[in-house]
Amino acid sequence: MNGRHCRCGPFNVDVVPKGLLQPFILRLLMEKPMHGFEIMEQIFEKTDGMWRPGPAAVYPSLAQLESAGYIEAVNKETQNEKARKQYKITETGKEAIKEYNKVSGNIAENMHQFTRFLKRF
Repeated sequence: MNGRHCRCGPFNVDVVPKGLLQPFILRLLMEKPMHGFEIMEQIFEKTDGMWRPGPAAVYPSLAQLESAGYIEAVNKETQNEKARKQYKITETGKEAIKEYNKVSGNIAENMHQFTRFLKRF
């Protein structure tokens, strides 16, 4: 497994289904404001190294979330290094996560049923 795909016999299977990056980012930002690189590192850490989304995925997702009003940029000044743009979740983002939580159990159950089906053969 290389972090994004599992080599399952002759198949490359995505370990992380598409569409989970933005909810993951919002959940991280519920803990504290973070900048893009910190978000990438936190995802890697919280998934036990299974997933390390790169800048080409994280920064466009941050821009989309900001455009939708789910997060907002805040600048954190530092003395010794260049200030990085940090993001924090908005009330709209918190409501979006609540809605996601309502249906995410269904997503997990559907994935579990699909896996059980594949194992029958």
